Amino acid sequence: MVDWPLHQVVDYLKKRDKDGKSDAQDIRMYCRSTVKSLVEAVDWSAKSYGTSRNQMCRWLSYHGIAFAREDPTISEMVRVQALLRDVCLPEDDTYTLDMMKSMIPYSPRVVDENEVHIHLYDSWVSSEFEETSRVCGVYKYRAVQVFLIKSLLTDDADKLGAVAERLRSELSRWDKWMAFRLAALEGLVRQKGKSGIRTSG
Repeated sequence: MVDWPLHQVVDYLKKRDKDGKSDAQDIRMYCRSTVKSLVEAVDWSAKSYGTSRNQMCRWLSYHGIAFAREDPTISEMVRVQALLRDVCLPEDDTYTLDMMKSMIPYSPRVVDENEVHIHLYDSWVSSEFEETSRVCGVYKYRAVQVFLIKSLLTDDADKLGAVAERLRSELSRWDKWMAFRLAALEGLVRQKGKSGIRTSG
């Protein structure tokens, strides 16, 4: 699904609803702030699809979680964190585990401080984003917004002009922060390796 543009995802979900194949539960998520202009971009997209902001967010979240699943940096962080648990738990190394779980100071470059609610497609989408945010060491609403942007930009986003360019730069900022986190986790693995514990398999 990551190869699909947004309009194809929307058509697919509409067909599922029409055929009665979906019993998705609308999940409402609180956000303390948002990437600047994201809400307006979602509203713009919702208007083009003739739907509401809430429904548009649900479709975007369905598409967005597919991007999160296929993200190679996140997949590698999952692998490295599992490795760290394997070597830290038997020796009760809570110090390293605490560092692994620590949050990173990622935030969007340009932020709208207004509080909003974003609707997610279903409880399983919400749960997967919860896991994604834990792995990435960020607040859930931060991760959700990044992957909503990824979905949004697969559509005819060039009509948004400079806003689309800024949203793309925000994705680049996210990628750099996640690369930094992965490098830090790999550093912890190397540190554990120096103590004589086998850290690869």
